[in-house]
Amino acid sequence: MDSRRDFIKKSVIVGAALCLPVSLTRESIAAYPELKTRDPKKVLILCYSQTGHTKRYARLIGCILKDKNIDVEEREFKETEQSILPKYDLIFVSSPVFYYDTPSNVVDWLEKIPAITGTPVASFVSFGGPEGNQHNASCHMLKILAQKGGVPVGRDAFRNIPTYPTPNWDIANQKSGEHLPNAATFEQVRRFTEDTLQRISRGETISIRYEFALREFLSVLPLVSLNKKVISKHAVEAQTCIRCRTCERKCPTKAIHPLQQIVEKDKCLACFGCLNNCPVGAVVMEYGGKPLYGFFEYLKRKNITIMEPEEFKTCV
Repeated sequence: MDSRRDFIKKSVIVGAALCLPVSLTRESIAAYPELKTRDPKKVLILCYSQTGHTKRYARLIGCILKDKNIDVEEREFKETEQSILPKYDLIFVSSPVFYYDTPSNVVDWLEKIPAITGTPVASFVSFGGPEGNQHNASCHMLKILAQKGGVPVGRDAFRNIPTYPTPNWDIANQKSGEHLPNAATFEQVRRFTEDTLQRISRGETISIRYEFALREFLSVLPLVSLNKKVISKHAVEAQTCIRCRTCERKCPTKAIHPLQQIVEKDKCLACFGCLNNCPVGAVVMEYGGKPLYGFFEYLKRKNITIMEPEEFKTCV
């Protein structure tokens, strides 16, 4: 039985082509407004995180900034009003990569923000495998912010253990990423944060250069719909559910209703947040007739502990 990722690849393009090296780039926006500040005092870190990886990186950035006596607010997209963005001196946006791009719920949110002319902006993504098109996904968020008047000053991508459920959690990407994030990952986050601040202090910007790669073309295909066709079961098991509503809180489109044991499949983004985060396995899902189980259950079965950065011991 093919894994979900294998199915998507075979549905749209020859899998080997996804790993072709990048040969060309294209620049999205060439000119930006003047930075409104070179000494940010109030920073907003916006985060969409399903299983905690993106939030972990966002929190580390926040700890680094707080240690410099910078006022930091860490917020989730869906709990934040777009109208507040112009009051910040620096904005970070972050998300995992889904289906070779920025998730549609993040894109929709960003496209509704007001003008943030001159505000320094930076983006980063978390990703579970090297072929995920993470460069262009992070550029996608940065491009939207730039179209609203933001000034790009930083962009990066941080790899971690994959959270993409497969029947046995045993594909090559999964095994190769089981030690991530590690000390080198957190050092990359620290460098990204410091480089972003230094760039602002010098009044420098970065260009938004999309890579031309075959995997980029996958992002415009109906991958969510294709994937959902192979999900043969997606429901809430009433006798197992403890009514904690974790799945409901994690769903970016409010497609799951655990108290009624209903999943609105038309609204579902196939992000697997409900499956991955249910603490008792009440969200049941089958892929091609094979049962799936969530990320935290996988960690428990494999006795894997996710590494945390040293800063978390003292950062409030």
